[in-house]
Amino acid sequence: MKLTFLALLGAAAALAQQPKPAFQAETNLVLVPVVVRDAKGEAVGNLTKGDFRLFDNGKEQSIRSFEAEETASFSADAVGAMPRHFVALMFDDAHFSPGSFDDVVYPRNATLKYLDSLDPGDRVAFFTSSGQYDVDFTADRSKIKDALLKLAPCSRAGCPSFLGMTREEVALTVIRECDRIVTRMSILPGQRTLVFASSGLPIQNGRWSAASDVMHLVDHAIRSRVLINSLDIHGLSTDMSPTMRAWDFQLRITDGTGGRFVRDTNDMDAAMRQLAGNPRYMYILGFSPDTGRAKTGFHKLDVRVRTATKYDVQARSGYYDGTPKGEQPGGPATTAKTEPPHISEAETKELAKALAIAPPSPATAPTALPVNDEVVTTTLPATFRVQTNLVEVPVIVRDSSGHAIGNLKQENFHITDKGKRQEITKFTVETAGESSAAGSLPKAAPRAAPAGAAATPPATPTRFVALVFDDLHLRIDDVQQVRAAVIKYLNTSLGPGDRVALVTTSGQHGVDFTADPLAIAGPLNQITSSPIAETSLSGCGAYVSYFQSVQVDREVGLHPMASDVSKSLALRLAVEEYGNFDNAVMAIRDANTSGLQESRNTLAALRAVVRRMSAMPGQRTVLLASPGFFIPFDLQRASDDLMSQTIHAKVLISVVDARGVWTNGVYSACQGGASDTVMRDKTAFRDLEGHANTDELIAIAEDTGGTANFNNDFFGGVQKAAAAPDYLYILGFVPDNLKLDGSFHALKVSVTSGEKFALQARRGYWAPKHAEDEAAVSKQQIEDALFSRDETHGLAAEMHTRLTRSGDRSKLSVLTSLDLKAIPLRKADDRNRNDLTIVAALFDTNGNFLEGTEKLVQLRLLDRTVAGLQQKPPAVIATDFDVKPGAYLVRLVVRDAEEHQVTAENAAVNVQ
Repeated sequence: MKLTFLALLGAAAALAQQPKPAFQAETNLVLVPVVVRDAKGEAVGNLTKGDFRLFDNGKEQSIRSFEAEETASFSADAVGAMPRHFVALMFDDAHFSPGSFDDVVYPRNATLKYLDSLDPGDRVAFFTSSGQYDVDFTADRSKIKDALLKLAPCSRAGCPSFLGMTREEVALTVIRECDRIVTRMSILPGQRTLVFASSGLPIQNGRWSAASDVMHLVDHAIRSRVLINSLDIHGLSTDMSPTMRAWDFQLRITDGTGGRFVRDTNDMDAAMRQLAGNPRYMYILGFSPDTGRAKTGFHKLDVRVRTATKYDVQARSGYYDGTPKGEQPGGPATTAKTEPPHISEAETKELAKALAIAPPSPATAPTALPVNDEVVTTTLPATFRVQTNLVEVPVIVRDSSGHAIGNLKQENFHITDKGKRQEITKFTVETAGESSAAGSLPKAAPRAAPAGAAATPPATPTRFVALVFDDLHLRIDDVQQVRAAVIKYLNTSLGPGDRVALVTTSGQHGVDFTADPLAIAGPLNQITSSPIAETSLSGCGAYVSYFQSVQVDREVGLHPMASDVSKSLALRLAVEEYGNFDNAVMAIRDANTSGLQESRNTLAALRAVVRRMSAMPGQRTVLLASPGFFIPFDLQRASDDLMSQTIHAKVLISVVDARGVWTNGVYSACQGGASDTVMRDKTAFRDLEGHANTDELIAIAEDTGGTANFNNDFFGGVQKAAAAPDYLYILGFVPDNLKLDGSFHALKVSVTSGEKFALQARRGYWAPKHAEDEAAVSKQQIEDALFSRDETHGLAAEMHTRLTRSGDRSKLSVLTSLDLKAIPLRKADDRNRNDLTIVAALFDTNGNFLEGTEKLVQLRLLDRTVAGLQQKPPAVIATDFDVKPGAYLVRLVVRDAEEHQVTAENAAVNVQ
């Protein structure tokens, strides 16, 4: 779910009680996490859907959904004070050996050491199965340490929470406590890891089994993107009998979620460090079992990779369908069932009644469709991921005087992709004035609403500016001059409808969007140069830049020999500076490691800011203050993804070069003493490096429609960067016959006009390496529409709102009116088919996503039902929200699966 980045911590406790939102196109989709490692044990991240084969009980399955996740990118997604990594430590004190503190001391001491190694952006929670010492997610390590030091074995007789419970009931309590923690973590951003430390717990005993509870926990964790790792606190054991060990639970939850189970080791320090992290790359495969033929019970899964390279494949080993073997009705395990998507029988009956569809007789009613076999309504919460194959190109056109031109039409523009003319399928023009209002709440509900609905729009901010200081690359002198310009801007240029936020790429300082400049001033004055590794950024002393290390890597590698000095100018200059080959090589490697991470973190910070702003109303601008940074080939795709996300979200990124009019550091007074040849080479190289760093700033501004300031008028640059262009065109096209080769596609935009114009446009994009999954495209189109404020009417659907009160509680009903006779249907066999996805969502007055619900209406209509639709009025489907007093923006999106048409509408509601 997309929530605010700083307010998330305060809202998380309340949101933890809500179900995990997730789109789900298949009601019986089985998700299979897969981690693929090479011979060195490193996770492999370049595989595609076609590289995998998946077998269910030996029968190959069609992979219906495919996601490749780079979990390491989450940890770098730092914005302001936003946590980057959440680790929940759960100690199963219910199954510690009574009276033995060895089970406690060694893993506790390892955890205490682990806490000291955490980054400032990490958050840790501490839980026990007894619930005696729980501490929610916090950055305060002392609270976790205090709880750890109180930890002790807790037997059934010694703990109030387990008093009177049987051994089986205690095990179920532990499993459900893990499930509660997963629910708590499901709404959190970034990387999420649950570490379960236990001596083991029984989940099967004769006629009793908790297998269904375990499978529910695994499914819940997979869908919530929570990785579960586990530690056997006994360490090395002399008992080698598998039947005597209670490992089954830990093996199932770690294997099922893609985690690791560490056992038979006394090196608890290393084990804890290993378990608190995630594999860098993980794949999530999904398939729909053949429910008509599948046998009830345990299904063994096998995942293979189609490649000649020998990989180690770690994947979910299986799942249970129906009642697991050995589980009897009425046992303790029956109290917690696997929670499927909720089929709304009442809504289905109501819709079927409106269509005059008679329910089937009990003898013929299919189990998959509990009401009838023509229409089924399924209700799910809603959240989103981003993918798209539409290439969007922002364009600013200026006349000879530098004034923006806003009267051009779609036919005036031409786009070429690698020299090939493309058809422009999307065309919009935005003005600075309209931009401020385009995303605000509508002036009224789109149509006459039923009695009780309130449509008076609340006042909303009209402009959002995120001030991003790239302190990972800034020098101290750079910070001072840009900071002074920003302070002057805050004191003189903000209007009543403006909201400003402060972000640093290091994640050390941040302020969420506010109308109070004083809230920004304090943290702004604390910003300083904060590189990951200590470097000589002053121009004096031996110094190797990231750009220089990349050149060395390209030319002779990061492990060069002394004989390679003559082959690489970058290496030769490093040796000249350090006066020693070994010291120079060590500096090059260090610069390469820290520089890569700094560039990654900078892109990640910008991504998170754009994601934060994407749902906000009004004009949205990111002002990036940076001296520039280098993006190597390996990060070009990440940079392009940032550009695509920013354009798509209609956020502008403008840049202010914090160096101003910069001079080559070689000319510093402390840089003398070298020969003329060395100085000439060093000067040329540093010039090349400076322009390479600048090039990324230019690309960011040009590609997103922003401005770039490279002079010493920092205040003027800040003012210009915070403003939107007078006119901005957004052109869109779907590339013809796009090859999935990952290559760069250069774009050229031209205007057919007799006048001579200057154009600022996106330079290009990177082609994908594999085809998009149909389900992912559907998710993307729905998310696009939901977080936009544009209204479209591709389907015969309308929105109304109704507000009712009962005592102190208010209920907002979003009513979707569907004229099914105008909905496209596809004839297959004896049925007329289409699936309608209906998403209703609430936003606050700042444009923050609060809550969303998805309904999937599956139509499988007989011919006689379709014929009868001509005499039927529109069907109405209601989505209800419990709301508190306040002002809300309501957004409705309806999409059909057959023709991919979308209707999207807005409404404004005030709850008194």
